[in-house]
Amino acid sequence: MKTFRMMGAMLAAFLLIATQGVSAADKKAETLTCVGLYSETSDGSISYQVAKKDWVVIKVGDVIPVAATIRINVDRDWIELTPTGNPNVVYDLEGSDKGDVTKTVPEILKGKSRTVSFPKKSNATDPRFKNKLVVAQLVGRQIYTASPDSDDKDMQYGDVLDIKGKVNIIGINNTLVLMFPNGAVTTVVGPLNFPVEKVFTGQNLYKYLNVAK
Repeated sequence: MKTFRMMGAMLAAFLLIATQGVSAADKKAETLTCVGLYSETSDGSISYQVAKKDWVVIKVGDVIPVAATIRINVDRDWIELTPTGNPNVVYDLEGSDKGDVTKTVPEILKGKSRTVSFPKKSNATDPRFKNKLVVAQLVGRQIYTASPDSDDKDMQYGDVLDIKGKVNIIGINNTLVLMFPNGAVTTVVGPLNFPVEKVFTGQNLYKYLNVAK
């Protein structure tokens, strides 16, 4: 009887260690996806490198390998990254006037993050986001003003925009992807200045606006 108990205890311990090992491996193997990006094209670019291979310029939507090192070589540049498959957690990485900023993917995952939320994809409106849009991706600098009495705010991934607010997309080809309360998305390419309300009405604000119905 004691032998069976010992064998059972040993098996339980083995399974616990194996499970912890799998969890650690899963965490170690986590990649990052770029969801927001700003880079001074005339001075530099945000890029990643795996081992001693060439540096690869990062674009929004790119999946960064787990073995990669990310480099920001201009102090005004920044990048926003989410764990691949988990859009609700975001890591912000900025340049520095003291020189290049380099961090490995595991280092970024161990750093400070913020939590964001998005509407559920459905034919119906998610009541949490009624009369609101959520920033799902962005390239370049975008400015949001919540009301005439509010200060301007640099927009970030996951920001919630009220229907009474205004958006200013600064610069040619700066891009903003917005999510509706039902989970549908629309892409707007600047330069463009518009009230959030007009996106809900489906108005063709500019030839680059593509409103998802």
